[in-house]
Formats: sequence, structure tokens, C-alpha cells
Amino acid sequence: MLHANGFPKSGNHALVKACQLLGVPCDVDHRPYAAGLPDGTDRAVFVYRDPRNVIVSKLREDGQPVTPGTFLARFRRFQERSLRAELADYVGWLSDARVYTVRYESLIASAHTMAALAQYLGVPYLPGAFQELPGLTRTWNPTPSDYRPIWTPEVEHAWTHEGGPQLLAAWGYR
Repeated sequence: MLHANGFPKSGNHALVKACQLLGVPCDVDHRPYAAGLPDGTDRAVFVYRDPRNVIVSKLREDGQPVTPGTFLARFRRFQERSLRAELADYVGWLSDARVYTVRYESLIASAHTMAALAQYLGVPYLPGAFQELPGLTRTWNPTPSDYRPIWTPEVEHAWTHEGGPQLLAAWGYR
């Protein structure tokens, strides 16, 4: 059984769709690292995304404007706790040798990433699969979330003061 997993708003639906386009059934899951892999798992894939764009995606999903203030409010309380605290529950998946990790930004940008995923899954890469990836998921937006338009000096200051750079480093971003 394939376990496809990721933190909310990190590209889970795109990952599941990619797997399904390769002929491998799976469902969306948001499973913290402490929960471990589900029983019966023989392959595990974890999708991750730039934490700044996780925030923007959540704002968009909730129908909120993407502004410096709403960004900082969501950074300080993503769902129940700060984004840093909530992501800390998932970061272990990135270094777990049993788990294949996929960077969301690469998944939506390159057929090469889907071909590498197919290789990990032990299935052939099906021609045209990457071209079918965009759209038709519950959360797909034709324009990927982008934090840069609202990245003001004030946001940068708060982000830096409240541990944003350490968060980015933990998730492999700068």
C-alpha cells in the first residue's frame, strides 16, 4: 500500500493526482511524523512546499485576502498553533529513509519529477501524465501561490524575528 502524505496546503492533492496518473491508487493524508506509517505501508511519499507559500495557499483556500497582515496572522496561528509549531510535527518525514520526498515546486514544474516518482513507485512513466497534472483537483488553483508580492520590509522583519529563516532551513528553502 502506498502512503501519500504531506502537511496541509503543501501539494497533497497534486501528489495524489500524480500517483493516480501513474496508475497507483492513493488518498490524501496529513499524518504527523509521530503517528508513524500506517500498517500495511510498503511505499511512502511525502510532499513538501515552501512554508511561505503554504501560508498563502491557506489564505486563498479560506477566501481571505493575501496581505502582509493576513500573512503574519496565519504565520502566528496557522490552524491551532504557529506554522513553526505545526510544521515541526511533520519535519521528521523529510529525513526518514523509508520515505520518498517530493518538492511541490518541482512536481508541478517538470515531467522529470513525475518520472522519478514513477521509478520510486516501481511503475512505468506513462506518456502524457505530466501534461494532465494541472487542474481538476479540489484545491488546484491555476496560479500557484506566491508570497513575494506581499513581502514587505515589515513582513521580512517579523518573519526573521519570529524564526522564519530557521523554518525555511529545516524544510530545505532559503
